[in-house]
Amino acid sequence: NKKRIDSLMRKGQRSEHSFYCLNCGKAGIPLARRDSFKRERMHRKKLYCPWCKMTVNHIECRSEEDIYNFKQDFENGVYKAELQESLEFIQKEESSCLKCYT
Repeated sequence: NKKRIDSLMRKGQRSEHSFYCLNCGKAGIPLARRDSFKRERMHRKKLYCPWCKMTVNHIECRSEEDIYNFKQDFENGVYKAELQESLEFIQKEESSCLKCYT
């Protein structure tokens, strides 16, 4: 049984990736990703930020280098326009969902 469990773990190996909020720049909730299914570097994902208390795009960071690059770019205002587009899209999406329930 131990060999079987070890084999299953190897087949579905996962690693934890950090996600950083485009709005506040802080680390959001980390997610486990299958090692066999990788997204491109600095992939965007719409997630809830526990710091901002809202859903907004986050950038996936797989390494310390990615985290460092994100923080530098965030401090230099690289993501400001992208953040604005993201917030506008999310607001439209939320308002259209509210119409479905009324």
